[in-house]
Amino acid sequence: MLDTSGQDRVIASTNNRKSRLLKIGLGVAVIFVAAVLLTVTVPAVQRLNSSDSSVARDLLRFSTVRRGDLQRDIAVDGTIVASNSPAIYAPSSGVINLQVRSGERIARDQILAVINSPQLSNQLVQEQSSLEQSRLELERQQIETKNSLVDLQHAKELAQVNVELEQSKKKRADESIVNHIISQSEYELRIAELKKAEFEYQHAIQNLALQQENLEFELGAKQFEIDRQQYVVEDLNRQVSELELRSPIDGVVGNVNIRDRDTVAADVLLITLVDLTTLEIELAIPENYADDLQVGMFSEANFNGETKRGELISISPEVADGFVGGRMGFLDSVIGLRQNQRVNVRIIIQDKPDVLKVRNGAFVESGGGRIAYVLDDNIATRRDITLGARSIAEVEVISGLQEGEEVIISSLDRFNDFETLLVID
Repeated sequence: MLDTSGQDRVIASTNNRKSRLLKIGLGVAVIFVAAVLLTVTVPAVQRLNSSDSSVARDLLRFSTVRRGDLQRDIAVDGTIVASNSPAIYAPSSGVINLQVRSGERIARDQILAVINSPQLSNQLVQEQSSLEQSRLELERQQIETKNSLVDLQHAKELAQVNVELEQSKKKRADESIVNHIISQSEYELRIAELKKAEFEYQHAIQNLALQQENLEFELGAKQFEIDRQQYVVEDLNRQVSELELRSPIDGVVGNVNIRDRDTVAADVLLITLVDLTTLEIELAIPENYADDLQVGMFSEANFNGETKRGELISISPEVADGFVGGRMGFLDSVIGLRQNQRVNVRIIIQDKPDVLKVRNGAFVESGGGRIAYVLDDNIATRRDITLGARSIAEVEVISGLQEGEEVIISSLDRFNDFETLLVID
């Protein structure tokens, strides 16, 4: 039987060819991926095997060593205080009438309060009356003095006239005794009467001078008594005027420690005032920085998002609870501050130009300032270093590091003094 088998040809399957090509492509891809993995993994494995430990990069902080100027500074807490903050005390006991309230702005010489003190007012009236009485006594003494001086002057003049009379009698007696008109006894009597008149005249002169001195002393004593009484009255007038309590400054009323119409005793604190134009900052400085500080050092205060320049104006010589007290004065004008407001202060201790430096971090304390880990191609190597001056943000590098190197500035406590660390991304 005739058929078509002689005309048939064997044709290769297209599907088998595609399958072979796919297998070849997959093989090549596997070889390529394996090569890439070997290229990446083998160095990483080698670094891991050569490192003492590993740590994730996200857990660390880094800083690059660079060169520049370094300001050695410290940060301290401060409290706003007024350098001029007078306190008003009660000068006398009495009932107070308040004129102001806490927080109110005041002007110099403005009346803050008035104290009603009947006792002081009555004492003033009594002393004024005593002063008037002393003045009247002085006037009476002056009149008596004039009368006494007139009488003494009159006695002196009479004694002088008597002397002149006796001198005239003596002159006639001299002529009469020559002419034997009077006896010797009468002549001697005339001489005695003249001496007596002269003696009385001298006594009158001395008595006038003595009495005049005595009367002037009495007048001086009376005047002294008036002056003393005048001082008493003036002092009481001053005390009464001080019952009107006036502000010595332009500022703000701080604390008011009494209420209106209260009865207050003498020397009791009534009101405190604050002069906002003379603000300072009271500082609490750690005692380990005290030896580095000097009056006049530049400082900065940060508050309300602003920075104000100042300088250190005083440092206490005593340490209390681990701190040294200090005061900062402002070089810039400040507004909007309040008494006892808390602020942050930065004190510049030293300026060091052109030094090698790195950002400050926990590595300084944890490593004692002698150890750092330098990062190179994800390997952090332990290195001995020497640090110098420190500031809040930066620290000086004296030796052990080079400019441009990257350093771990996180705490080194977790590294257990490993020589190398692998930093994993």
